[in-house]
Formats: sequence, C-alpha cells, structure tokens
Amino acid sequence: MSATEREHVMPPRPLMPWTMALCAGMCMSCALVLNVTADALLREQAPAVGPLWAIPVAAAVFVVLAQSCARLAPWKRWLYAASVGLVAGAVVSAWWAVGALSASKALDARAASSLEFVVQGDPSINDDVYSYTCEARADGKNLATVRLSCDRELRVGAHMRVIGRVSRFENDAYGRSRVLRGEVCKVKAVRILSVDEGSPGPLLRLRNGLLASIAPATDPARAFIAGVVCGRSAELHAQPAGDWFSVTGTAHLIAVSGSHLAIVGFVIEGALQKTRCSRGLQRAILAITLVGYAAFTGASPSAVRACCMVFTTLVVNGAGRRRHGASALFATMSIFVLLRPTVLFEIGFQLSCASVFAILCFCPYASYALGELGVPSGIASMLSVTLCSQLATLPITIPAFGTFSLIAPLANAVIGPVVSVLLAVSIVLVPFSLVAPLQAWALVVPMIAARCALFFEQLFAAVPGASVSVPSDSMWIYLVPCLLAVLLVWWPRPRARPMAVGLACLVLLAAIPYIYWDRFAPPSVTVLDVGQADAILVRQGDAVALVDCGLDERVVSALVRNNVHHIDAVFVTHWDEDHWGGLPDVLDQFSVRAIVVAADALDGAPAEVLNRPSVTYRQVACGDTVDIGAFRTRVMWPFDTVDGEGNEDSLVLLLSYAQEGKSLRVLLTGDAELDQEREFVQEVGDIDVLKLGHHGSKVSVDTDLLGTLKPELSIASAGEGNRYGHPSDACIDAVRDAGGAFACTIEHGDITVSPTAKGFAMRCQRP
Repeated sequence: MSATEREHVMPPRPLMPWTMALCAGMCMSCALVLNVTADALLREQAPAVGPLWAIPVAAAVFVVLAQSCARLAPWKRWLYAASVGLVAGAVVSAWWAVGALSASKALDARAASSLEFVVQGDPSINDDVYSYTCEARADGKNLATVRLSCDRELRVGAHMRVIGRVSRFENDAYGRSRVLRGEVCKVKAVRILSVDEGSPGPLLRLRNGLLASIAPATDPARAFIAGVVCGRSAELHAQPAGDWFSVTGTAHLIAVSGSHLAIVGFVIEGALQKTRCSRGLQRAILAITLVGYAAFTGASPSAVRACCMVFTTLVVNGAGRRRHGASALFATMSIFVLLRPTVLFEIGFQLSCASVFAILCFCPYASYALGELGVPSGIASMLSVTLCSQLATLPITIPAFGTFSLIAPLANAVIGPVVSVLLAVSIVLVPFSLVAPLQAWALVVPMIAARCALFFEQLFAAVPGASVSVPSDSMWIYLVPCLLAVLLVWWPRPRARPMAVGLACLVLLAAIPYIYWDRFAPPSVTVLDVGQADAILVRQGDAVALVDCGLDERVVSALVRNNVHHIDAVFVTHWDEDHWGGLPDVLDQFSVRAIVVAADALDGAPAEVLNRPSVTYRQVACGDTVDIGAFRTRVMWPFDTVDGEGNEDSLVLLLSYAQEGKSLRVLLTGDAELDQEREFVQEVGDIDVLKLGHHGSKVSVDTDLLGTLKPELSIASAGEGNRYGHPSDACIDAVRDAGGAFACTIEHGDITVSPTAKGFAMRCQRP
C-alpha cells in the first residue's frame, strides 16, 4: 500500500485504557476536597464535610457493581480503577487540605517581617506590580505557599525579607483560583528589607544569564525569544504584543509544551546521530537533555507532562512493547495529581492534558475527514491539530478568557512553522550570547525570526472578527466535549457531502446569535454589575453605547455576557476613576468609534484614553443630542464648560425611546449633586427609570427630586461589601416612600429595562 493510499484509509477507533477511569476518579475526588478546603479558607469557617461522603459511597458502589453485576464484567477493571482513583485522590488532597488549613492558621498569627520568602517562579506583571508564587518559611521550615506582590523584579530562587501585610484572599473568583492552585494567603510587601539571590543551581544560573543577555523588557522580539527559549513570558504579556497571541489563538506557541520538546529533541537527536553512540546511550542522553530543558524553562506543568510522556515512550520502545499515547497521558496525569493535587486547577495543566487527549484521539480522524473534503494532506495535518486542540479546550479557555479565535487555524498554520524555526535556531545560537565577543551577533538570526513571527501575529490580530467575545456561561461550549464523546463512541465514516452540509449548518447556527445581537438587538438600557462603579449599556439594533466604564476589567466581562461585539460611543460622565477606570480595557477589547465627554472636559482626560487610533473624540454641552439607534440622548447638564474633574461637572443624560407604540424615559445622573439636579429637573419631568448617582448614597436623591421625576424604578450600582455601606437605607426608604421600586446590582446583577406597550419590563442577570 502506497503512502497516498494509507492517507485515505479510515483510522481505527482509539482504545481507551483503564487508566482513564483511575485518573478520572482521582481528579473528581481531588476537585471536591479542594473546593471544600477553599470554602473553609476563604470564608474563615469550619469546612463543610457533608459533600465528602459522596467519595467513599461512590467508591463502594463501583466495587459492589464490579463484583456482583455480571453484565458489567467487561468493565470490571474500569470500575475497580475508578474506585481506587476516588480513594487515592481523596487521601492525597485531604493531606494537602490539612496542611493548608494549619498553615493558614499559623500565618494569621505572624507578621510578614518574621517570615522568609523564597521565589518559586517567574512573576506576573500588572501596572508595574510584580506578583510571585513564594514559599513562606520560618525557622528554616516551609509553612505554606503564598502570593507575594511587590514593586521590583526578583530572580527565581531569591530569598527575601519584607515589611508588609499577610492576609487571606478575598472570597471572589480570583481568590478562589489562587487558593485552588495551592496559595493559602497573600502578602503585600510595603518595603523589601533584604534580598539574597542564594546559590542557584547550574541550570538556574544559565537561565538567569540568558535572560540577562536577551533583556526581554527592552523589545517585543526579545520578549518573544525569552518566552520561546526560556519559558518566561511575563514581559511579553505585559506588552501590547502579548494580546496578539490571545486574539490569534497562538498563545500555546509561547508556553513550553510537547511541541517545544519535540523540536529540542529533534535538534539533539540530529546531533547525536552524528556520533558513534549506541542507540541506548542516545536515548538516555535524549531523555536527560529533555528533563534538563523542562527544568531550565521553569518546569511548567505542560513541559513536565510532555517530558514524562516522552520518557515513558522511550522506556516502552526500549522494552520492545507497543506504545499507547492515551495510556501514557493518563498515567502521567495520575502521577501529577498524586504528587501535587493543586495542579488540577492550573490552567496550563488543564489545557495541556485536554489538547493532547484530543490530538491523540481525534487528530487522525480529522485529517482523514479533511482529506475527504479535498484538503491536501499536509494542510489537513496542520489544520487537524489546531482544530482538535481548540475545540477540546473551549470549556477551559472561554470561561477563563471570554474569547474565541476564529482565525486560529490559519494563524497556527502560518506562524507555527516560523516559531519552530525560531526555537530551533535559538537553542543553538542564543547560548553564544553569554560569550562577550559574540553577544552582539548571537541574537541576529533569532531576532529576525522573532520579528517575522510578530509581524504575522500583528497582521492576523488586525483582521476584523479575528476573535469574538463569548459569554463565559454559554451552554454550547460544554456541548463540544459531549459531541466529541459521541463521535468517539459512534466513530462514523465521514463522507464529503454530508460533512459539507453539516459544517455549513454549524457555521450558520453559530452565526445566528452573533448576527442577532450585532444587528437586531432589541431596545434596552442595562445597568451593569461592575462592583462599586458605574457602567450603563444602551443599545438598539446595531447601535451600542456605553455610559461610563466602571473601575477595572470587570466591565469587559459584563459587556461580553451581554453579547456586545462593538461600541459606537462611550460617554464618560466625569473623570472619577470609578467612572472611567475600565475604559482602557474596553478600548483594548472592543472596536470603539467615539468617546464623548462634556465640553472642555477632554483637557483633563487621562493619558491612557487619548490618542487612540480610529477613535474620534467629541465634546457635548447642555441641549446637545446624540442618537443611539432609536434612543434620543439629550444632555441635561452641565450648562457651562467644565474640566470634568468634580461631581458638579458630571454629564447628565436623558434617554428617550418612542417607537411602535413603546416608550421609555431614563435619566442617567452620573455623580451630579442635588444642587445641580434641581437646575434641570423641571425640564425633565416624569420619567420611567432613574439611575441613582453616588451608588445610592443618602445624598443621591431627596423627596422633592423624586416628587418631580416620579420614577417607577430607581437603580443603584454598588459593590458587594463596599466600605461605604451603599446603597444607604435613607436612599432606599426615600425611593419607596415616593411610591417607586428600588433595585441594586448587589442583589440583582445586571439590571435591564426594555420598553413595552404598557410601560417597561425589567430583567436581571447574575454574573
């Protein structure tokens, strides 16, 4: 049979090993125990052990079924493996949980200055704040893993003492994610007392030396080289170029994984073949080299996972046994979870395992299916890897990042080979940068390859619609693994015409919601839940406007869950941070046509929002109108030119909708004071909805104002547990005494009002 004929042979259904059940049982019990532990650490209360009884009960049921049910005899090994996995996962995670709870109590009673912190990995950089995973030590003993933030860069392995504050994580999404990853508390370093670089090992000294010679903070190309060669991507992600990889779906090209080890192994194996070493010695050298490279790059879960699988393959080949990728994968995952249960919640580990599993199971099938559609074999092989990996990781990437890259298959096909060349030449040439005479020349070729890759990254990232925002709670993303499971069980023979029709239908179904919300959105005004800040979404048809932008990146998440894909205009009422703080994130994530402020307020605008390409800046005064679809937006305040700094300078907008027998009047007050509101309230008259200023403070409204406006609904935007006590009881009582209803984002989440023939309808959506 020729090679061409083999390419068109239907691949067999992959065999699933019993280690899959062992790994699944271990992961499920670990996840349950760790979540119970996280609840105890975040809520500072005794752990609720009730749900943990499900683990021994399920294990016992599996054992009973395996012993007593004859029909399940073919699955006996699977049932036993699942029960063993459940028990083993519960034991190791409970051991970690006991240690974490005791460590948390010990740290609560200690000052930061009494501890020594040892840096365990590269930092994450945000607004010149460096955050590290550190080991907290006292009297030479490790107490716990913590998250330390400071204002300077530190090397891996550095020992330091600080003056700062030790505290528990907040009970929110970020705090839970850090605790589940093994960090029991956070430390904010106010002042660093001492730093001891210690005596790093030879690999760490080599890595630090290469990073110093590469200087990743000085140039995006150098940051890219540091990420590909040394596994350090903090500087790249801190630069605008880092966003290109997310948009194009090529972020995995930076993370050290199996593909990196394969390239390194190819280079090393090519060099070894030039020697007269025996095959066994070559395999040993290759294994040691790959282990060393994984350690050199920081021993990320994806790199260690790939290294373990390569080592297993070498052992199996050396023993003359048939290798099985799925068995190696699940065995490796089980070992990882047994050694460190918290690795289960590291996104790198999740992405690596999910993508490798999908590639092992479905990549041959996808290549065959694409071949049936007439795609050349080489292109089909590259596309199948990207498609399988991208689909399998959707339930992980979309809840984490809220985006889906449509251009990822093409971008990976073009940029992937360039990055492979970059890595191959870099591991040969970059070490010469440690030699002073060669330092200027060693990076020439890697820099050319890096700039070429970044050129294509920027090119693909600039394509309209390259990446779309997807609500993290979209149910369809969880249907993808179900469909893949059905495919694995069914394993049908793909035919060209049914596949073409099916793909066309899937594309159409996926496009319908996007087109609906992008072009035919019903008229609505939504007060977004963005914490102790303001952000109001106004939309109708294809017109979208945002009034204020919250305090931080939460506004982006709020817009995504409300199916916003573009923004025509952003109104900034005034330059208080809780009204504009999220604007840079909005400008980075969405196409924004215009920014609208009060007359002369643009002079006081923060530098982060100015000089944006393709954004026009408009200043409005009292009496000006702006149309948002069928909404007529009229500026009611300020009367004169302002600088936009104070509450008295705040824009006040009256939204009016009247179409097809439906009407709605909404007053958005920004943070205008009562004295200013009394200047125009008579002109406004009766309204349907009042957006309260000052987050519902006691000075946001009074009886006279409510008596003139007569709002049926008053809405306040406030953050849960805010230190001001907003919304105040006085505000709530005043609204209700005036005969209106009161709603707050704390209790209701996003609050949407829509015009109806009988007034308006209110709908709420929790984040």
